[in-house]
Amino acid sequence: MNLYMDESGSVHSVSSDLNRFFIIGIMMPNDIKKLKRVYKLFVRKNFEKLKDLDKQNKMFEKSGKFLELKGYCFNKQMKLEFLQFFCQNHLLKIGYIILDNNQLQERFILNKARTFNYLLKLFLTSGLQRKYILGREMFLHIDERNVKTDSRFSLEDYLNQEIVLNLDLMDIVHVQYYDSARNQLIQIADVFSNIMYSNIMTHGAYQKELEKLVKDGYILPLFRFPKQTKNF
Repeated sequence: MNLYMDESGSVHSVSSDLNRFFIIGIMMPNDIKKLKRVYKLFVRKNFEKLKDLDKQNKMFEKSGKFLELKGYCFNKQMKLEFLQFFCQNHLLKIGYIILDNNQLQERFILNKARTFNYLLKLFLTSGLQRKYILGREMFLHIDERNVKTDSRFSLEDYLNQEIVLNLDLMDIVHVQYYDSARNQLIQIADVFSNIMYSNIMTHGAYQKELEKLVKDGYILPLFRFPKQTKNF
């Protein structure tokens, strides 16, 4: 099984709601080839709109050449169009890890890479046990800009030790890192991650749409840390 992920926010000690949450969006494609075609169609259909939204040249080069989708560059209307465009024909599912910095103990803040690995292990273990994630071989595709170089090699070993050896939930886990500009599916995960982050930070601007996607089977039950709840 292939999982593509990106994140919004950061792990740190805060005293303000402005930086309270850290979100990891995990996209699980049901049909990679079709999803890539949908990606290209979305970019082509919204090319001029995306260019107008790109005020800092993050999605386009100054020459006008398209680089990649970046969720934080989208306005609300573009995010809603994105959800409608990609959440058709059950080409994908989305899992979310939502970390509340205000509830973290100090030991989780001191080593952010270790916390990221731990959160991912908890999410994957839960998904495998509850049959949201299937198969005996897993490929994780991660944006290299979100992970420090010295921690990249530890994640694969850690997950194989915990999920494969200790729990026997899989046979092997592979972890690969990419420049997101060269991986369309990580870009899709980026936008989904940002939409959830925006929904939390705006106290529900996308709540209606996200709840419908939960009902329709596109979004898995949210995985919250450290306080897990059953509510969306």
